[in-house]
Amino acid sequence: MILTVVVTLIAIAAVVFVYVTASVNAEADREAAIVSVPTVASDADAFMRALAGSASADVIGGNKITVLKNGIEIFPAMLNAIASARQSVHFSTFIYSSGHIPKEFADAFSAAAKRGVEVRMVFDKSGSKMVSAALMTQMRKAGCKIKWFRPIEWYSWAKYNHRTHRKLLIIDGTIAFTGGVGIADEWAGDGDTPAHWRDTHVGILGPAVASVQAAFVDNWNEATGELPIDEKYFPKLTPAGETSMCGIQSNPVFGASSAQRSMAVLIAGASKRLWIANAYFVPPKPFVQTLREAKARGVDVKILMPGRYHDQPAVRRASRRTWGPLLEGAVELYEYDPTMIHCKIVIVDSTVTSIGSINFDPRSFALNAEFGVVALDRALAKQMEDAFSDDLRSSRRVTAEDLRQLPVHERILNIFCYWIRAQL
Repeated sequence: MILTVVVTLIAIAAVVFVYVTASVNAEADREAAIVSVPTVASDADAFMRALAGSASADVIGGNKITVLKNGIEIFPAMLNAIASARQSVHFSTFIYSSGHIPKEFADAFSAAAKRGVEVRMVFDKSGSKMVSAALMTQMRKAGCKIKWFRPIEWYSWAKYNHRTHRKLLIIDGTIAFTGGVGIADEWAGDGDTPAHWRDTHVGILGPAVASVQAAFVDNWNEATGELPIDEKYFPKLTPAGETSMCGIQSNPVFGASSAQRSMAVLIAGASKRLWIANAYFVPPKPFVQTLREAKARGVDVKILMPGRYHDQPAVRRASRRTWGPLLEGAVELYEYDPTMIHCKIVIVDSTVTSIGSINFDPRSFALNAEFGVVALDRALAKQMEDAFSDDLRSSRRVTAEDLRQLPVHERILNIFCYWIRAQL
């Protein structure tokens, strides 16, 4: 009797898994076909307006964006900002782990709360499952308000597969940070050893900070039912620079998400150069075709991915299933050699840059809450291109021969991993 019940439950779970996987794969493969779009090279301002329209967002001028490369630059800037907070610290992350870096941040958050700053934090229940209980207790005792994003419950289990992958830090409603970095020791250092990952974050000043704050409010509202929208969280923001930006706030939808649409527009708007660095590169079939089409119209298309140091080997296997058609279309693929590269960056025509938490995979396109910024700033794009070129010098170019040399069992594993790509 017990064995029958167990077998039945396993069978039901298997059917549910197959159904969810197949349905999400189909949703992520939905084509966001671009009828027409201004190209970046011909009219960058018009392109930004079109991109904003695709994501139901606004183009916001008057901003200053600072590129932060690797933990050696990212963590000190974030910790200093937390130390400067006078009214509020709003923080959302997918990964908060245990170790030296998480302790540094816990101390900073705790110190802010003790001096009277409102500290609100959203941790993803799946990504932050390794967070130290002692650090959680420390921060809560100090006065930090910490909430889990979609913990699994009997009445909400269906939502558990939809995670928040956003990385957001907003100080006093006036300073914001976003990008790819989680709070874990893997991101410490300068990305120069296998134990220290390569990643990029940005600091933002100016009116666009409000869009980052809005993404946090969205997460907080989902986790608590509360809407922290007081004037002190959304103060009047004055221009701080000359960068025009668009905040891409993406949530799971039945259709093309803002993350998916923005990536489609970035590819369609490229006429000279399209450089992509992405940690989890498993493009849906329509995106494989659009990348090939970009190359066919003369765009320099380069894709930079993690190589042997990959924290999710199954994703690398799934990615390989897309390489054949891309290589046939002359798209250049590279694997980063020194360590895990965790960036999520797109640079278009040396003019427009996208950076945030959005991966090129079904989970980002169809399942996760994501956030990124797209900036119109040629100096910024040049800085990002220089970093991309430096990374290429430490990378290995993928060839069709690499795929031909794979043994049969590797090919079978690649096929299986590609099929479950939405759950990786």
